[in-house]
Amino acid sequence: MGGVRLKSRSGLLALLSLLALSAAGAATAGSGGEAGPGDAARSYASPRYGYSLAVPSGWHRSQARLVDTLLMPREVVSVGTFGMAVGGGGNCGREPAASIERMRPGDALVTVQEYAVTAGMRSRLRRTYPPRPRIDRLQRSARAYAGGSAAAPGGAPLYFATIPFRDHGRVFDALVYFRGRPGAERRARVNGILSSLSFAPDPAGFGAHA
Repeated sequence: MGGVRLKSRSGLLALLSLLALSAAGAATAGSGGEAGPGDAARSYASPRYGYSLAVPSGWHRSQARLVDTLLMPREVVSVGTFGMAVGGGGNCGREPAASIERMRPGDALVTVQEYAVTAGMRSRLRRTYPPRPRIDRLQRSARAYAGGSAAAPGGAPLYFATIPFRDHGRVFDALVYFRGRPGAERRARVNGILSSLSFAPDPAGFGAHA
């Protein structure tokens, strides 16, 4: 892939540390003023996948890939407000179906997946993949996930969005899920997480750690 590669692992770690500090500030600034006392974000950085992000209080980063059989796009990071589970399905097997089924009303989930950049994609990066991810429109799922759906009486429907974006010549989809229609505060919290995401040039080349 394009872009300047770091010359050493120590150089990458130093860059990611700086990105993590920037991410914490970005999450606070991007949270729409909703953070309260003691609601500090935790910063994470991954030399393996070349990213940093800030996760607010009440959210958790998954220690495992939620769709463990997915190779392309590759899952980079997933965060949610609940105990996530491994298991995919739907949309060509790329959705974190097992985790979605665990969601209760008020829960939210964000998973970021990266594509290998082909020559055809590179020619339309600016047009198709904006530089920053942000929720625009949400769709209501018609799929009968456990825990409530549009077809489940008394259940909380699932709302979702697929948000394409790019960073340092890399391209991604952020898959966002809400159990129940989110209000302005929940949307702002997720937008804060998305705005905190920072990526370095791919440290090992796409697919090396898929």
